[in-house]
Amino acid sequence: MYALIMVITLLLSYIVSKQKVEYRKILIFINAVVCCIYIIWRITVIPIHSGIISFLLGITLFLAEALGLISFLNFKYLFTKKYKLELKTLDDFQYGNIPYVDVLICTYNEPLYLLEKTIAASTNLDYPTHKFKIHVCDDGRRDSLKLLCKKYNVNYISRDNNEGAKAGNINNALKYLKGDLFAVLDADMIPKKEFLSRTVGYFTNENLAFVQVPQVYYNKDTYQYNLMKNIPNEQDFFMRDIQEARASINAVLHVGTNALFKREYVNEIGGYPTCSITEDMAVGMLLQSRGYDSVFINEELVLGLSATTFTELVKQRDRWCRGNIQVLKHFNPIFTKGLTLPQKIAYFDGGVYWFSNLQKIVFILFPIIYLLTRKLIIDSSILTLLNMYIPFILGQILIFNTLSPGNRKLTWAHFYEIAMAPHLTLSILKEMLFLKTKFNVTLKEIQQDKKQFQFRVALPHIVIVIVTIIAWIVSTRLLIEKNIHVQAYLLNMIWSIYNFIGAIICIKVSYQKPIFRTSERININEDITVECDYKQNKFKAKILNLSEKGIGLKLNEELDLQCEETIKLDLKGSIFICKISRINKDLLGLSFNKVTPYQMKLIMSIFTENMQPYYKIAKSQEYIVNKKEVAEVAMVS
Repeated sequence: MYALIMVITLLLSYIVSKQKVEYRKILIFINAVVCCIYIIWRITVIPIHSGIISFLLGITLFLAEALGLISFLNFKYLFTKKYKLELKTLDDFQYGNIPYVDVLICTYNEPLYLLEKTIAASTNLDYPTHKFKIHVCDDGRRDSLKLLCKKYNVNYISRDNNEGAKAGNINNALKYLKGDLFAVLDADMIPKKEFLSRTVGYFTNENLAFVQVPQVYYNKDTYQYNLMKNIPNEQDFFMRDIQEARASINAVLHVGTNALFKREYVNEIGGYPTCSITEDMAVGMLLQSRGYDSVFINEELVLGLSATTFTELVKQRDRWCRGNIQVLKHFNPIFTKGLTLPQKIAYFDGGVYWFSNLQKIVFILFPIIYLLTRKLIIDSSILTLLNMYIPFILGQILIFNTLSPGNRKLTWAHFYEIAMAPHLTLSILKEMLFLKTKFNVTLKEIQQDKKQFQFRVALPHIVIVIVTIIAWIVSTRLLIEKNIHVQAYLLNMIWSIYNFIGAIICIKVSYQKPIFRTSERININEDITVECDYKQNKFKAKILNLSEKGIGLKLNEELDLQCEETIKLDLKGSIFICKISRINKDLLGLSFNKVTPYQMKLIMSIFTENMQPYYKIAKSQEYIVNKKEVAEVAMVS
């Protein structure tokens, strides 16, 4: 009866919430009541009279559910506020006195061709040339990179050691900077021309410490590529949705790149903290604890490369997980003075997120444990359990669908969590036990000619699949022998099948498809015509796609051309010497020979103008425009 009443109440409040945003509070309140009833009831059904093992299993499952509920309540809290930003431009500075900006490109051992793209794009920034300077901060101490910087007339900064990792690298650079502001870019993060012109204007607010823009990716992530799915990038939910929610309470998370800082305020906190391998979270939180403001601009102003293999993705998340735990140990947000209560909740939620991997492991293992051992974990009848659980889970689904902007489906959240949970559980244990681990930089541009099964990262999921099948066999035999409770058997079978599907998806992701190109080509949306000269025969073609290594053209007609032959290309008045790499009817692929810095800047100018996320989500920054600007717009209209 309870389930029926609450399900009807939840569904009605959900329908009402769709009519008007203000009515969402009704759904949130009813769901909060359901959550409280459920978690109190769960305490009463922890088995206390069925032996120590059942008691420990019952306590563990309850704590896992409690952790999940805390995370869910934090989600509700963050997404109940609307984030709007007052539009600011360079025109907001009095008398045109815009600040000087130092642009830091941080690198350790990334390939030079990758860095060259970022350097060339940075030189094209739409900002007065006498008001910004580019610095390449090299922790790899490479003479070849120093020479590349000289070619592009940008500053090269290095140091004698790698103390403090990336944070130490930035702190070293800060000693040489004189600008009012400094921007931080990772080696693969390519800024659009308007990156500075769209962000610097907000520093008319003297209390602003930093501006963050999302990490967006112009290549396929490992899920999109290996599963051949047209889905949002796995990071879009955090980078575009959660960050926006955090911005509404001045708790924007600095993500290590794509940010602009006021140098004076960063120096005030002693520079970047070096206690963690992920310095980003700490520096943003410390600035906010000083009472400074942070701004999030939800625009695609900088685009980079997502991890392309499951192995590299796991390495990246391992580093992020351990780094965030290190920050929490040194700067516990609950006890950090200066943070507001909403900010404390937001940063606490960030810590809970990583520990939710332990929760997922419990949810994976416990149905298997029951099917193998028949150990009592919840001391309740199935009907009573369903009576309490159905309203609880339905409320979470309805709240998620109501508050979430739609860039993450619950099914895919399940797959992502199963993919990472075994690996990040190990990361958490290593960090909590103070075990030293190697610092790994994520490789972004990888080339391999053959399919490859990444056995090492798939091993936990293979084990889950094998053990699950064994549990099914054992429990089914017990069912036939009438030695297991039928309803409990069915419930845990459904639960284990749900997890089994997730593990199979992860194994499929581990089956790496070939990656033939080391460099990503982007489609050209502009109508750009070039002139080609092949053995003194000239013809025109339209650009289809482009990278720093080559260009794809569409011919007006099929021509008699030969692969490996040399051809000249006139692109906006600059002559490129190319090699014909492929011909397919009226489609022509060319590889650039030696490219000058001027030509690379030209390539990257076109590249950044047409650069878009592989999966473009329906999301844009919502701006508040002041009355004066509205009046001006009206007059122009």
